[in-house]
This record gives sequence, C-alpha cells and structure tokens, in this order.
Amino acid sequence: VQVDLNKPIDISLVSKTKKSFKAWYSEEIIFKTIQKEGFIGSVEEGGAVNFKEILINPHANMTHTESVGHISKEKVFINNLIKPNHVVAQLISINPEIIHKEKGVQKKGDKCVVLSQIENKIDPSVTALILRTQNNYIDLAEKEFSNTNWPYLAEETAVYIRNMGIKHLLIDQPSVDREVDGGKLLAHKAFWNYPLTVDKERTISELIGVPEEVKDGIYLLNLLVANIENDASPSRPTLYKVNFVK
Repeated sequence: VQVDLNKPIDISLVSKTKKSFKAWYSEEIIFKTIQKEGFIGSVEEGGAVNFKEILINPHANMTHTESVGHISKEKVFINNLIKPNHVVAQLISINPEIIHKEKGVQKKGDKCVVLSQIENKIDPSVTALILRTQNNYIDLAEKEFSNTNWPYLAEETAVYIRNMGIKHLLIDQPSVDREVDGGKLLAHKAFWNYPLTVDKERTISELIGVPEEVKDGIYLLNLLVANIENDASPSRPTLYKVNFVK
C-alpha cells in the first residue's frame, strides 16, 4: 500500500467559544483570561502574551476518545491505551433504522444501528471502525445534541464489532448508547465486555465529524489523545487515504 502523509483528513469537530456543538446538557466551553498580581493574559488588553484557562468537558464539548475507565470502578486512563498511534481503519456510512418494535432500551421511533446493517461489512484486516451516521457534516459544528434522542448502536451490533477484532470504535454521535437508557450503557458494556473484563486495549471515540466528500473505504487512522490521566481526553482522529498497489 501507499499512504500520502501530506494529505491528512481531519475527522474531529472544531470546539469554539460561541455556537459550538455540545451534548449531555453541558454549557459552552469557557475561555477565561488570567489577570492577577499585575499580570494580564491578553495582548489585546495590554499584556505581553495571551494566557487563558479553558474549562471543558471532553464527553460533552469535544471530539473525544475514552477508555473502559468511563464505565468501570477501576481507573483506566486513556493516555495509557493508544499504542501504536497508527492503525488500519474502515469507514462505513450507515442510515440508522427506525425502531418499530420495542426491545429492551429500544423504543418505538428510535433510530438504531442494527446488526443487519453492519454484519459482513467489516473488513477482517482492520482494527478500527468509523461509523458515519449523519450526512449534515457542516451542521455538526454547531449542533445541540441534548434532548435529541440521537441514533445509537444496538447491543448485538456492539458485540459483533468486538468479535470482529475491532480495537477502536469511532462514531459521529455523543454516545454509542441511547441518550436516556437508565444507565444501562449496553453498547459500551458489550464493546468492552464489561464487567466480565476490564478491557485495556479498546477505545471508543465520539462526537467525530466525517466530511461528506470522504468516501467509505480503508484508511490509515492516526488516533492521538492529550497526555492526561483521565477516562477520556480530547482527541483529533486523522485519516490518510490508502492506495493499494500491485
């Protein structure tokens, strides 16, 4: 294969000071200029440098990557999990199905990625799976996800993805699970096989944004997170087109 590292495809969303996307009933990101003891952290206001504090919730206002520590009692820090940084990934676009018959947490009218939509579509050579479930990429940058009952993964879909050997699962929704599910987190638990195991190999990335012009297929994925000891971290997943040569 050939990969041109000079042509990255960013599939993270831009977090801004105003009108930025957010979920989980969170406020906007807060940027605070530091001013104390005569120091002014703003060049515009007369200071020598710009120096701000940033208050974020990775799960709510950022493209982020999380470990099983997101749902486990044991602390599992995301910065210890991603090795190596480059993995082979597959992008698959799916139009989630509307649920007509209630089953478990699935309610009538929900949109769900069901097993039949993903079965036999995952290339066995990949270790990362990127699910594009939204077509309005431009609107994602300012979308308010809270109280929208976004599309999610059926439990059996997450089980299948794990069994296919996927280590890194990425989706353009705030969660792989239903917004309100009574804390069951069936897709999270199925993908990590929790609580039977505390999986320190697999990650889930949420709130990504795949540009509409990016076609389904095989890519090289660079998945980097900030070096922070936390269950989740802001991340900037980046794709590189793979060309197969004889």
